[in-house]
Amino acid sequence: MNNTPKGNNRLKNAVKSVAVPDSLAARIRNQIHGGELSADVTERLRKAVGGVDVPPFLETRIKHRLRAEKPSRQWLPWLVPVTVAATAVLVLAVFYQLGHLRLTVRSQESYIASVSTHIATLMRVGLGDHIHCAVFRKYPKNPPTTEEFVEKMNPQYAGLIPIVRSQVPSNYRMMLAHECRYHGRKFVHLSLMNNSNMLSLVITRKTAGESFNTEDMLPALVQSGIPMYQTGVQRFQISAFETRDYLVYFISDLGKQQNTELMLALAPQVKGFLTKLEL
Repeated sequence: MNNTPKGNNRLKNAVKSVAVPDSLAARIRNQIHGGELSADVTERLRKAVGGVDVPPFLETRIKHRLRAEKPSRQWLPWLVPVTVAATAVLVLAVFYQLGHLRLTVRSQESYIASVSTHIATLMRVGLGDHIHCAVFRKYPKNPPTTEEFVEKMNPQYAGLIPIVRSQVPSNYRMMLAHECRYHGRKFVHLSLMNNSNMLSLVITRKTAGESFNTEDMLPALVQSGIPMYQTGVQRFQISAFETRDYLVYFISDLGKQQNTELMLALAPQVKGFLTKLEL
């Protein structure tokens, strides 16, 4: 008798019982967002799955579940190669979950909350808007040009666009430049992407008593007289500073050093621009 169908059922049950690690979900999401915007969904999915190194412990977890089912010796040798396929199925399941995240506000908020709990309160302000507004956004195949973004932007903040463009490498395309609202709070948000990374400049006015100093955070460094605060969670790197009236965040899925270097390049001009608004 062919035991493959029974084995398949056990395999499916084992895969379903394995919790998807947040880090794997984040890495797949990063690969998806890093795909060419003009590619169709199937091609982006293929690239996303192929671009993620599946953690070795997932195979161990699946094997453990299968052993708990006491598989017969007849199909036990079939276990190892199928575990690889099972892991691919698991990755596809994550992709489905991420699609669901983009469609339901509740799932989006749950993900943002789970990430934000690992960083200081003021850092959550910028990260939350970045994920909500940039990461979960479905971008058009042909976004506006930088010049069009300048024309559409509130004139009060339109001058930030050429500042960002002058410091961010030319292989990044501006995907977003607008004022938005998240959790009742207004933000100025500029987001750019290349073939593999996303980055955002997020700015918001302070509310009463808000300051990195009041959170007992120590600056990671001081550049041009500007104290810089840094943190990281999952794939997100955050560099931040404050002016009298504003909190400023640079958030990306770059490495810590790259994220820091870009913020250091932007900070003096962005601070000077905001200081003029404070006069």
